[in-house]
Amino acid sequence: MFAVQVAVMKGRGGVFTSLFHYARMLDANGVKSVCLYSGPAAAPLREGGVDVIEVPRSILSPLFQLTPAFARIRAEVRERGGEPDFAMVHSDLAMGSIRRLFPRAIVMTRCHSDNFKHKASADLVVTLNANQQQRAQAALPRTRVRMFGNPFVPPANEPGASSDEGPNGRIRINFLGRVEQVKDPLTLVKAFNEADFPANTSLRIIGAGSQDADVRAATVSSARAVEIAGWMSQPFSHFDRGDILVLPSEWESYSWVIREALHHGVPVIASDIYVHREALGDGAYGALFPVGDTAALKAALESAVRNIDAARTASASGQAALLANYGAKAFWAKMSDEITAIRSARAA
Repeated sequence: MFAVQVAVMKGRGGVFTSLFHYARMLDANGVKSVCLYSGPAAAPLREGGVDVIEVPRSILSPLFQLTPAFARIRAEVRERGGEPDFAMVHSDLAMGSIRRLFPRAIVMTRCHSDNFKHKASADLVVTLNANQQQRAQAALPRTRVRMFGNPFVPPANEPGASSDEGPNGRIRINFLGRVEQVKDPLTLVKAFNEADFPANTSLRIIGAGSQDADVRAATVSSARAVEIAGWMSQPFSHFDRGDILVLPSEWESYSWVIREALHHGVPVIASDIYVHREALGDGAYGALFPVGDTAALKAALESAVRNIDAARTASASGQAALLANYGAKAFWAKMSDEITAIRSARAA
């Protein structure tokens, strides 16, 4: 079997991350794949093992078949593996071009937002959570819509969190992400400052953004150690058994970070938005608190620090569920069943 991924991007983000996980999931199941990619990060994709064919942004245009790139891309894909069996299109506007390039391929698209305007022509629409599934079914009553989530298949050689205890029994609370209002780092800083912790509890801010100065100002009066770490490459390789991850976001479209934390056995506390709730099994794999509620977050922090072993156990349960639901074999089983069903419907 042979698959094509398609993504037209202006930067990196959740969609970019998903390209790696889909490529590794397909490879783990013996499915050859290639990624048609337009964006600024083709080199990192190749370095991560994704077979990339760079395409122009005009692949989003209904007139793409009139351009010289049309024949070139079709030839390059066929040289890689013949006629594709299916395409996972991460950029909806490219579906028309993919239909013309590979008319026999099953065309799938992912929901990385709640904008369903251009998805009706897909053979399969993949949603990420129950909330999105309900919205997509209502918006696309004649389209096949299935809630798969995203595959989670980290690289085999990925450095992970250390199994060592924190130095001198230190517990460290971590923020990881853009330091901006939508991620709400200031609620975390305030809760940390007000919480009743042992003296060896610290805070680390990993990331950068428009609220850098505000966060620094809010930590000046903290009675405990605070580290402003900036961005880190492979941040979970800098975690150990004394680390807790806190994600106080006001909104997220998906949470790769929670899944990465569970994969590494890191305890998680997150705001109770549906994306986090789904990733944490309604609170079974980590603690949830109401968005922006400093007092509730303070209580969750104090509980996690006092009961760090229980928090680790919850994360370990999440790690097992992550593999069972979104690991390479489990995810491919769901996807291949849908491919078979679509083929049968076409034949009928």
